Amino acid sequence: MRPALVLLLAAVPAIALSFESREPNDPRWRAFAQHETLEQASLFHGLHWRPLGPTVQGGRVVDVESIPGQPYGFYVAYASGGVWKTTNNGVGFEPLSDALPTMITGDIAVDPNRPERLWIGSGEANSSRSSYGGMGVFRSDDGGKSFIHLGLTDVDRISRVLVHPTDGTHVCVAAIGSLYSQSGRRGVFCTRDDGTTWTQVLKGEGDTGVIDLAFDPTQPDTMYASTWERSRTAWNFVESGAGSGIWKSVDAGATWARLGGGLPSGNLIGRIGLAVSASQPGTLYASVDNWAELPADQQDLGDRPLSVRRLKRMSKDEFLAQDPEEIESFIRNNDLDTELDAKTLIAKVKADEVSVLDLLNALNDAEAALFNTDIHGLEIWRSDDAGGHWHKTHADVLSEVTYTYGYYFGQIRVAPDDAERIYMLGVPVITSADGGKTFSGVNPPSVHVDHHAWWIDAANPSRMIGGNDGGLDISYDGGKTWLKLDAQPVGQFYTIGVDMAEPFNIYGGLQDNGTWKGSSEAKWDDADAWSFIGGGDGMHVAIDPRDATVYAGYQFGFYRSSAGHEVRPREKLGAPALRYNWNTPVLLSPHNPEVVYFGANQLFRSFDRGRTWGAISPDLTTSTMRGDVPYATITSVSESAKQFGLIWAGTDDGHVWVTTGSGNDWRDVSAKLPQRWVSRVAASQHVRERAYVSFNTYRNDEAIPYVFVTENLGKTWKSLSANLPAEAVNVIKEDPVNADVLYVGSDRGVYVSLDRGGAWQTLDAGLPNVPVHDLIVHPRDRELVAATHGRSVWILDALPVQDLTADVRLKPAHLFHVDAVEGDRGWRSRPSRWFDETPDLPKATIHYWAKSAGTGKLWVLNSDKQLLKEIAVHAKPGINPLEWDLLIDPDLALAAESAKNEKLAEEARVAAEKLPKDGEAKTEDDSGRLAKTPYAESIRLGHRLYQPRRIHLAIAVGRDHLGNPIHHLCPRATQAACSPGNENSRKTELSNELCSRFMKGESR
Repeated sequence: MRPALVLLLAAVPAIALSFESREPNDPRWRAFAQHETLEQASLFHGLHWRPLGPTVQGGRVVDVESIPGQPYGFYVAYASGGVWKTTNNGVGFEPLSDALPTMITGDIAVDPNRPERLWIGSGEANSSRSSYGGMGVFRSDDGGKSFIHLGLTDVDRISRVLVHPTDGTHVCVAAIGSLYSQSGRRGVFCTRDDGTTWTQVLKGEGDTGVIDLAFDPTQPDTMYASTWERSRTAWNFVESGAGSGIWKSVDAGATWARLGGGLPSGNLIGRIGLAVSASQPGTLYASVDNWAELPADQQDLGDRPLSVRRLKRMSKDEFLAQDPEEIESFIRNNDLDTELDAKTLIAKVKADEVSVLDLLNALNDAEAALFNTDIHGLEIWRSDDAGGHWHKTHADVLSEVTYTYGYYFGQIRVAPDDAERIYMLGVPVITSADGGKTFSGVNPPSVHVDHHAWWIDAANPSRMIGGNDGGLDISYDGGKTWLKLDAQPVGQFYTIGVDMAEPFNIYGGLQDNGTWKGSSEAKWDDADAWSFIGGGDGMHVAIDPRDATVYAGYQFGFYRSSAGHEVRPREKLGAPALRYNWNTPVLLSPHNPEVVYFGANQLFRSFDRGRTWGAISPDLTTSTMRGDVPYATITSVSESAKQFGLIWAGTDDGHVWVTTGSGNDWRDVSAKLPQRWVSRVAASQHVRERAYVSFNTYRNDEAIPYVFVTENLGKTWKSLSANLPAEAVNVIKEDPVNADVLYVGSDRGVYVSLDRGGAWQTLDAGLPNVPVHDLIVHPRDRELVAATHGRSVWILDALPVQDLTADVRLKPAHLFHVDAVEGDRGWRSRPSRWFDETPDLPKATIHYWAKSAGTGKLWVLNSDKQLLKEIAVHAKPGINPLEWDLLIDPDLALAAESAKNEKLAEEARVAAEKLPKDGEAKTEDDSGRLAKTPYAESIRLGHRLYQPRRIHLAIAVGRDHLGNPIHHLCPRATQAACSPGNENSRKTELSNELCSRFMKGESR
């Protein structure tokens, strides 16, 4: 049963929903204008999303900035979770950018002379799989209460914002440009008039943009910029290029010169970070991601006698000389065929059936290349003459800091009071007290890895704030101990699933924060409402509806069952290597949850819950593009609820396939569809031949809403994009109760259609403008759950959407079902004098439809149709919410109670008169008398006056008078939510059948 108690994130400040852009004709702003138009016309303005969390896992932080003059105030910017502010040293935060057109952030800056002035550079510079572009520069002059847009929309991703330390009208921005194309203006842009106009002072060319920018604190007109040449496709990332280098300006950015003086250069130089000393003029540091191969004598071959790197240099005889236990460990640690063991492999090598080269080929996939590449990686370079001459500070290799993904890091800091003390951010944080000659780690177990932000208090350098993929941490002793400051719902979810418990649980995988499970009744700020399931980058989750066995794991298809076994098919040694998507799909059959489907580049099926596998498809991809990113993989799988073995599959190289014979008759049905990444394929739950598909254009640097439907198993397709704004689509879902209702999750929010895609409306009241990666409607409780990539999980009452049929929309007014409210003995008590009990007091949210705007009233009646409460109604066209605290009017309650007792007394008197007179009158039994006057008794004792056990509601809007008795709003024992005929159930017979069969694993 879902709770009627609705908690909104009360900390959200009132920010205007409309922005006047400097560039209204930019496609991104046109899309936002269309989104706002839909929002203003939406019939669902009264359906509010409720945040569920989780918070404890944090989310990717990109910057932290203090507020001058406020020792307990600072801002934190999350990659896709927006900008947040604290004024109490991190005890609590408020979100500032929920209503901005974009929540994607690259960097923030505070004017040191105007502490209330905050600059936001949108678009994330970290060039990872789920880092989004932005919409330019925003500024607040009132500490984040309101914002204005200041242009630079077309730079796409902003890596740094710098405010001149003495002249706040002078601001410079570093732009890295788009990730998957050469679009997006790149370089350094400066304003001298508070952002009214911008001048490009350093220009990036082709794939080269500016990744970092720094003032010299002692000479602010001296500036340094680092350029970075990088290019990414869906299958490959070239992390370096000749365009990478360091530039210097001595005239506040008017002119620039590229620095040499010993700095490394060329095609193998990647991302560069900058830090300038405030305590020692002329000293600056650069972190360089060097992709040059290490000399053989410097390569780390690992701490085991048998490793991939050692295998590259081994002969057959050297391999056979290894300890069989080490060979067994090597097989298991490198994800080889589970049927292969040391004894078998040794025999095959001896018989020349398998060579050392065969082993290397089996391990040479794109994923392994992330770890088995021998490059210099992170290097620290230093100049003590303002960039004239440079030297590398260390003789040894700084391994295991950024590995082969230095593109994800690149932040370096120098202590404000000590030019020799530096901090380098990577997977761990490393620090040096001798100018980079030697390093040590700053990595207590309580602090998450993957660090992107680091702030050092100039007044007290022992006070530091670090930001990483797991959120925010603060230290007061120079990094010896840390306090976690993660009370913000900023999780980056990829996918979600639900179980059939009561209340039901939600399961989801998050970017770099594992997989979590939480209650659908959770309060967003209750960290204990969620529990950790598994680590890594959490991906797909599948839940057996019978016993809640969970199939979950992490990136590239490393899944396990909560029953204790691995869930991962593997190729045979010597066969072509399987390819697993970053977010590999795993699916339980809706007909029998014993059957598990797993998508690599082939589709696999297991009949024993993932213990053994058989391929039921050939390679369903056709692209031959290969690089250091796994590609040509299956991204989405769906089996029809109408027929076992009617399976759909979508791939990242743009193919949609269908089989009606459990894999015996695959047909490619995507010839007339866009050749783009398939984000979701969904078989209809209502019609056998129907299916939906969405394509995501993120990896083409496009924002096109591709959504299609087929009514004939893919022979023809119809576009459903209709009036959707120009936003990439991550998911399309069909409603399980109402076949006409569709939901779409885009890079800005949620849309709903009541006519199967003919037209769309926003469904985003209360939801920030955040990417939505997955949606699911609970088949029993009729609630819609959204997995956002930046603001954790949200939930919405889907029943009014499902029940808003064409017939209802013709009515002047209509009351939707209201859930029963569970009673609490504590309600019958006197309110506390000293404690705020508001969060624990009951509420009911009553949704009603109004065809036209108007005022009216809602009446609360008892079972005898006596009036107990009259509530004013101010309706807008569409679905409206009315929150009722369940309190009734004392005068009306006493009058109703008195009238009822008078009626009972009169009935008793009449009955007594009809009895035969047999002598002496009986004495009236006075026991339990107070039960007849509960309201009078509650008033006497000072209790809150809550509604009775059984009530009815009636509503009138304008001239309409609709008396619509509802299911009971009453304290009651929990009843079976899936029981047909249960008058307290909010489910229709259709949904009862649906959830009953769902629990059994059957098809409808």
